[in-house]
Amino acid sequence: MNDCLGEEQDALVTAIAKKHMHIETLKERKSDSMDFHSLSVWEIEAALKEALRTGIDIGIKMAVDHLKSDRNSTTK
Repeated sequence: MNDCLGEEQDALVTAIAKKHMHIETLKERKSDSMDFHSLSVWEIEAALKEALRTGIDIGIKMAVDHLKSDRNSTTK
């Protein structure tokens, strides 16, 4: 994917697309039948909700890790 996400985030997004949308890859393949998909609103909703939950979970983990590292640096 062509954006600022790293490989780990790309893998997460692809896994969500596979799980909820049955899309094997998010790479452009220059074929309408492979690059365009008909999806139900509930598939899209499930994928978006999982992506949102994943982002929130990652943000919480980063905040906790940051607080732990701050605590460790002030106790030394």
